[in-house]
Amino acid sequence: MRVKKMSILPVLAIIACLYFKPLTLFAAADSRPNIIVIMTDDSGYSDLGSYGGEIHTPNIDQLAYNGLRFQTFYTNARCSPSRATLLTGRDSAHAGFAAGSLGGWQREVDLPAYRARMPYDLPTMAELLSEAGYTTMMTGKWHLGGSLLKKQPAMRDWWKQTHPGWELTEEEIEADFNALPAQRGFDKFFGIIKGEDHFFFTPDDRHTYLEGNERAELWFDRTYHMHCYFRPETKEGERYPYTENHGRTAEAFYATDGMTDRSIEMIREAASGDDEAPFFMFMAYRAPHLPLQAPQELVDKYIPYYEDLGKVEKNRLEGLIREDLFPEDAPYRKRFADGRIFYTEERTEVFKRKLAVHAAMMENVDENVGRLIDALEDLGQLDNTLIFYMSDNGAATHVGPLLNKPYYGSKSLLWEGGAITHGIVHWPDVIQSPRITRTVGWVGDIMPTALEIAGVEYPQEFRGTVTEPIEGRSLLPVLEGQEMDAPEYLFFNDRGQ
Repeated sequence: MRVKKMSILPVLAIIACLYFKPLTLFAAADSRPNIIVIMTDDSGYSDLGSYGGEIHTPNIDQLAYNGLRFQTFYTNARCSPSRATLLTGRDSAHAGFAAGSLGGWQREVDLPAYRARMPYDLPTMAELLSEAGYTTMMTGKWHLGGSLLKKQPAMRDWWKQTHPGWELTEEEIEADFNALPAQRGFDKFFGIIKGEDHFFFTPDDRHTYLEGNERAELWFDRTYHMHCYFRPETKEGERYPYTENHGRTAEAFYATDGMTDRSIEMIREAASGDDEAPFFMFMAYRAPHLPLQAPQELVDKYIPYYEDLGKVEKNRLEGLIREDLFPEDAPYRKRFADGRIFYTEERTEVFKRKLAVHAAMMENVDENVGRLIDALEDLGQLDNTLIFYMSDNGAATHVGPLLNKPYYGSKSLLWEGGAITHGIVHWPDVIQSPRITRTVGWVGDIMPTALEIAGVEYPQEFRGTVTEPIEGRSLLPVLEGQEMDAPEYLFFNDRGQ
């Protein structure tokens, strides 16, 4: 009998897998794909051209038309709960963000499910991929708790003021520090810890951006004509907090452009490394979340788009039907059919201006996605890069009644308009025939999908604690062309809804 000679490389890979945790079968020759998760903040279901919308999004549409689109992809309907589930694969209550809890001291409750801080013994996607040899990077909005109390003692008085009756111990200080991105598996981090801040910063403005655990140095290499939405109904002498740079033309840092600059720098550094390790990048755009701020020329472009609200609503529905993302005969709530929305003309005009700034912020996101795609192509990395694109929830109430069409409801409201987002997956090495899937996806499915693709098993124990199974499921069969039955259940909870 002839015995086939066996290469030693797979044997070495298996031995390495048995020794190192988590389990991975790519120790010898690392051909695993890069993974990029792009998450916008408060974008409407039908904002994108590839989802029937009027906003100019050709680069994101390129990902959609050359990849996979989900007709139904659920989030947890609010910022922090969606992010917590994305990075852990667990229901947000298990990750410290139950019932709409948000990452910020003023919202913490002294119970594990509502602490607004991810438990240190709950593994994140970044931690597991990092242990498996991935270079891990993040830019943008964290909003998952944590603080620099450990490095900035002056903050401790503020903590005590916002935690009446609590004791500030060394263990608490350490736990808050260990909840920051640099301690939760990200080799590199550039962004903000809290939920929102200005988008425009001039050299004279204070900012809260971090590079790792240190205050970041921003760059001011572009001149912007800055539109920072302000509400006309603001009373004389009342300070509306989002207007400092409104109407100014100056050299400035704009959040969406700046975090993409840093993302591309990180990716270039990772792709040029000697070890040829794959990378994981989480790009958490804050646009189009409040405050509504965008370059003036883009705002001017979109003001005429929203003169006839009934026409926009009708066109979005027809666009979704044309894209085969909504049944032609399905009912939906028509709110704008007669052109009215508010009791006064003044309030309707305010609504239209908000829509225009939202659209401008989304077009700017699309421009930056185009820059990212160009960088990946230049590096020869696009074909072997898996890109997820989604929003953390539906559009917020200030624009949601129109921009989440055909669904009813807005961010933080547990109708479909708040919980369903557009969902796009682009992976040329695997998704070679563009299509739409009817499989129901959920934000908690991204982590198990990424782990399976990376050859990583979820650990049975992490930092000395026995883990529980993740609630999400791998969508790899869907990416490979199959359909999957709907999950047995999806559970959502936001302030008793």
